[in-house]
Amino acid sequence: MLASGVINAGGKSTRMKFNKAFAEISGKPIIEIIIDKFTPLFKEIIIISNEPELYEKYGYQVHGDIYADKGPVGGMHAALSYASCDNVFILGCDMPFMDMRIAEFLLGKLGDKDSVVPRIKGYLQPMSAVYNKKCLPRLKYNLETDRLKLTRLFEELDALIIEEEELASFGNLDELFFNINDQEALEKAALIAGRA
Repeated sequence: MLASGVINAGGKSTRMKFNKAFAEISGKPIIEIIIDKFTPLFKEIIIISNEPELYEKYGYQVHGDIYADKGPVGGMHAALSYASCDNVFILGCDMPFMDMRIAEFLLGKLGDKDSVVPRIKGYLQPMSAVYNKKCLPRLKYNLETDRLKLTRLFEELDALIIEEEELASFGNLDELFFNINDQEALEKAALIAGRA
C-alpha cells in the first residue's frame, strides 16, 4: 500500500515502570507485534522515539521529535515530516490489538481530507488514525504557538471523523482500540490475548 506506517513510541510511559513498547504479551514485545502487522501492509515503517537507540535493532527508520517535549502533536509532526508517502497511518506503541483492516479502511476514506480519525465511546483516537502531509503547516503552527490539545487540532483540520458504528463490523472495538498504559491494563491485555 502506498502509505507509511508509523509507530509512535515517543511517550514517556510515566504510568508504567518501564517502556510500554517493550511490554510483553504472550512473550512478545508490543513493538514487535505491531511491526509484524505493519510489514505486509505499508511501503515503509517508521518508529518515532526520542530514544532511538532502543529501536535500532529492528532495522527501520527511527526519528525523534523535531519539536522537543511537545507531546503527541510533536510526534505526529515528526511522523509526517519524515514519511516518504503523503498518507500516513499512525499507531501508538501501546495498541497491540489493532486490526490492520481498520488501517486500510481509514486510508480508503481519506480522499481529499487532511485526516481520518475514529471516535470510540465519544473519544477521538488520534493515535490510531490516518493523516496526510497537508496537516504539516497546521501542526507546525500549533507547535510553535503551544496549541497542543489534540481535540482542538481536529477542529482546525479538515478531518473526517469515523463513528464506532462504521467500525463495528471489524470486531470488539474495546479490544481493538485497547491501549496499555499501566500494569492493570497489561494484565487485561494478557487475558485478551489468551482468548484470541
